[in-house]
Amino acid sequence: MTRKKNCRTSRKSLPCRECGAECCRYMAIEIDTPKTKREYDDIRWYLLHEDVNVFIDHENAWHVELRARCRSLTDHHQCREYDTRPQICRDHGWPVGTCEHFASPYKARFSRPEEYERYLDRKKIDWRYKRRPKPEGK
Repeated sequence: MTRKKNCRTSRKSLPCRECGAECCRYMAIEIDTPKTKREYDDIRWYLLHEDVNVFIDHENAWHVELRARCRSLTDHHQCREYDTRPQICRDHGWPVGTCEHFASPYKARFSRPEEYERYLDRKKIDWRYKRRPKPEGK
């Protein structure tokens, strides 16, 4: 991940207030890199849903991104559960300069099936199922 800004903060003074707690407004789950028509089609299905994105990170790992604000995030971008927050929250952004405040986690990001389909076509990936003929009389 490439840094966008210089950061001279300690672990106790991460820049969370500056960025508006972007990391607390979504969650991402790593998925297997798609290789079959079914897997490509499953990702198209994910993208048909609101507030769901798919992205490839800078290490080429694929993720489903669910845009959902953490219930513990206050209007002042602070965590109500700070002292007992999950370990994933404690580790995020450490070492300083590795969170999305400093650099985008996205190598590629798709929010609609059409964007994803164009990406697959540019990569010359055979992802389309052959259409079944409609039964006669319908």
